[in-house]
This record gives sequence, structure tokens and C-alpha cells, in this order.
Amino acid sequence: MGSSGAELLATAISMTVLALVAAVASAAGAHGVGFRDVVVEVDGEEAPHALWYPASVPSERIAVGPFTMSATRDAPLGAGEYGLVLISHGTGGGRFNHRGTAVRLAEAGYIVAAPEHAGDNWRDGGYSGTAANWGRRPRQLSAALDHVLGDPEFGPRIDAGRIGAIGHSAGGYSVLALIGARADTSVLARHCTRNRHQDPEFCEYGRPGGHVGGRLPDLSDRRVSAVVAVAPVGAVFGDGAFTGVEAPAQIHRLEGDRVLRRPWHADRIVRLMGKNARLVVHPSAHHFAYISPFPADLIGSVGRPARDPAGFDRQAFLSGIDRQVLAFFDEILPVGPRPPTPLTPGSSAGR
Repeated sequence: MGSSGAELLATAISMTVLALVAAVASAAGAHGVGFRDVVVEVDGEEAPHALWYPASVPSERIAVGPFTMSATRDAPLGAGEYGLVLISHGTGGGRFNHRGTAVRLAEAGYIVAAPEHAGDNWRDGGYSGTAANWGRRPRQLSAALDHVLGDPEFGPRIDAGRIGAIGHSAGGYSVLALIGARADTSVLARHCTRNRHQDPEFCEYGRPGGHVGGRLPDLSDRRVSAVVAVAPVGAVFGDGAFTGVEAPAQIHRLEGDRVLRRPWHADRIVRLMGKNARLVVHPSAHHFAYISPFPADLIGSVGRPARDPAGFDRQAFLSGIDRQVLAFFDEILPVGPRPPTPLTPGSSAGR
């Protein structure tokens, strides 16, 4: 074949590849990430929630308060059907704590809802460190799910068989409760009586008398099929806490974690869950590494959650863990035909 023939063949192959790429993009019906701030009511309280989703227009660079991200505010939802992922921040955090992860999930074809947990956030810690907080957080996640599924634009476009959740720290506990893990505050009280000096930061978090109460009711939500728990609180779980739990969980242990010490948290959860737990170990990551980076002018006021040890690259860590999270959800919540799942708003168990 002459050089001109080879060039024609190469051009034809390139055009075919481009056409296939364009066809895939067109079928997906989404070109960027959309963002909306909404308000959800639960237990008589209103709380702000952030939504990220596949959009039908390209992403822009927007600022929401002090945070910037690649998304287009109020963009139209892209054509197609999508999975849904809830994100639960840790104590004292906010709905933008994991905005980088949310954007990556939306780019990959998931609608993402992140509540700002009422009574346990950066502006309002009225329930932080109390027994009531362990019950409130999972209910707030279920309320967020009710809201999105009940939304006339988003609800009909969500695949009810592809719903997952991600949580960090206290948020890790919260998403595990959604798949049926039963907390027991008396277990937590015993832990902090016996091991306070070995797990000091966690045990200092509770208020005096704040962990009196015993085993919590079933807070599970049958709509959630898989969860990811990063540096999760585990000392609230005792023997039998995961009895009957069938949904898989990806558990991330951060070896540099000085807030939740081994072996009472991630290790305990993995032991209690057994075969349904998939442990991922990050040798150098610290407790706050999973939080999206803060703007430089906030680092001083935020303190430890915004700072990294010398030599630790938070952006590189986040890129790696996000790939692992996405691979897990894509495996457990695959796109494709499945039997119909009659799960509608308000169908969660234990409520």
C-alpha cells in the first residue's frame, strides 16, 4: 500500500474512532457537571444539601462561598438514567467537604447528594458528641434520599438499583447504619472507660453523659446497596452489630490516623462485617486526608483538617482513593438490565 493509501486508511480509522466516541458521549447525554444547593427538611429541621449531577452542558469554574469547583450552577440534567450516591461528612464538617469526590462521581455518571448534617456541622454542633447524634445522622441521609427520589426532575432519572453512599469518620458510621449496622452507645461508653488513654481524641469528643442510651433502633435504608466508609467510627459497634447485613462495604483504613486509633474503628468494622467488608489500607494518609483541600486563606482558621504532614500530597491521595471508590461502585452498582426494584421515597426500613 502506498503512503497516500496508508494515510487515507489512518484518517478513516481516526474518523471512525471519533465517531464512536461522539456516539458514546451522545448516548450518555451528559457533557459536564451540574450543581445545585437545595434545602431538605428532616425531623422538623431544615438543612442545606448540595447536589452534583451529569449535565447536558460543559462544566464551568464556579465559586460557592469560599470553594471553587468545576461545575455549572443549575445546569439541565443530562439525558439518561443514573445511579445515585449519598455523601456523609464527618463531625464538624459541611456539605462541601468532599466536593472533589462528588464532581468525579458526577463526571462518571452518578447523581450525588451531600447533606450538611443538622446539629453536627461546622456552624452548629448542638448534637455533636451526644447519643442522639448517632440516630439523627442516618435519618438525615434517608431524608436526603427521599428528597432526590421525590424530585420531579431527578427522581424519574435515577436507577433504583444503583444507590450507594460514602461517609468519612462519623459519616462512615452513618452510611454503615444505612445498610443495617446497629450502634450501641453502651459499647462506646465501655470503650472510652477502658481505652480512653489509647484512643484519646475520639473519647474526648463525647460529652459527659452523651453516650448513655444503649442499642440504637434499626436505621437501615433498603434502597442503599453498597457503601464506602473512609476512616469510619467503629467503637460504637459491638458483637452482633452487623448481623443480617448483606450489602458490601469498602472500608478505608488510614494508617496515619491519630483521631480514630487502631484497633477500635476500621479494624473492628472489618472483623465484625466479615466477608462483606473490603479493606483498603493507605499507609501514609492521616485522618483528614479525605477532605477536599481548603483555600489557602482558610487554612489558618480551619486548623488540622486543612493541614497535611510534610511530604504528604493530599491531591494525589484523593485522586487515588476516588479511583478506588468509583471502581467499587461501578462493580457493585453496574449499569445494565435488572429486575424492577419497587423502592420509592419513604420506603426505608426502621422509620
